[in-house]
Amino acid sequence: MKVSVLGAGPAGSTAAYYLAGAGIEVELIDKKPFPRDKPCAGGLFNPLLYEEEFPHLKGISGKNVYRAQFSSGRYSFEWASEAPLVKTVLRKDFDHFLLRKAVEAGARFLVGENLRGEIVVDATGVRSPRHYREAGICLVHDFETERDIDTVYIHPCFEGIKGYCWLFPKHGYANIGVGAYLPQRDIRTIYKRYIDHLRNRGVITVSGYPSTAKLIPFAPIDRFYSRDRLIAGDAAGFVKPANGEGIYFAMLSGRIAARTISERRDFSWYEQQCREAFGRYLHPVKFNRSRLLLRWATEKAVKIGSRDEDFSRIMVENFFRMHEYRLGAHFIRKILK
Repeated sequence: MKVSVLGAGPAGSTAAYYLAGAGIEVELIDKKPFPRDKPCAGGLFNPLLYEEEFPHLKGISGKNVYRAQFSSGRYSFEWASEAPLVKTVLRKDFDHFLLRKAVEAGARFLVGENLRGEIVVDATGVRSPRHYREAGICLVHDFETERDIDTVYIHPCFEGIKGYCWLFPKHGYANIGVGAYLPQRDIRTIYKRYIDHLRNRGVITVSGYPSTAKLIPFAPIDRFYSRDRLIAGDAAGFVKPANGEGIYFAMLSGRIAARTISERRDFSWYEQQCREAFGRYLHPVKFNRSRLLLRWATEKAVKIGSRDEDFSRIMVENFFRMHEYRLGAHFIRKILK
């Protein structure tokens, strides 16, 4: 049996790594040679969970960040954790690391070749918006900086968007971006205003407004497989709408795809396992249906967090970790008090 994996991002390289480790002949095909740039914030949310699930990630270079600041309207709060909230990486380096691991395990990497496998793992990345019930867009760039920033900055609903702006500090870089549900007007203007906002507050000293745009799926496709194909990662819409996290689910789906093939399971098992493992995280945020309600609730939540340390902790851990606190219930309880 021979397997063709299309796309050497996190989903594809992870699938190839585990397939090759199981002794299966696998070709990993991508349109471009590596290393290559990819528009992404480059945040591994809850990095200790990554290392627990994927031991081959231990030792990968990046910056562990323990502190986060949330701001909305007139209010803001900071919360620091004893364990890292996020590990920030350059996607060019991270994707190349995963590709090398797959090749070391026995996968064959090809650029621009036609597939020859009997089974295909489709990890070709996000499609057009029509493939998903809901989708978003982000503008993002890694700015070189000499300043050592130790805090992640999160600005939900900045300028009234249905989404958030961010700054993720990295070694020698500050990743700045804006992500919002479609349709979203004037997103480039909002991106520029956010950079100005950070400059005016002395957080950054970067110049210019370079950016790269990327589509983000905010709902999984209806079916994750066909007769001879498993669909993984962004291609299947495996992104958490609440924060745009997709790398973790891409790697999980790649590993499940490899197991499905190596154990000769029916492809319906792949979909069942994906839904059981992380399907609950892929539901759209209910507040996002109303821009005004989302903005009001966000500012109110940040206001509560600025006065209540326990609530600020819950907000941060809901955002960065896979904890399933009932944030809505906590929010309503605080409002009623």
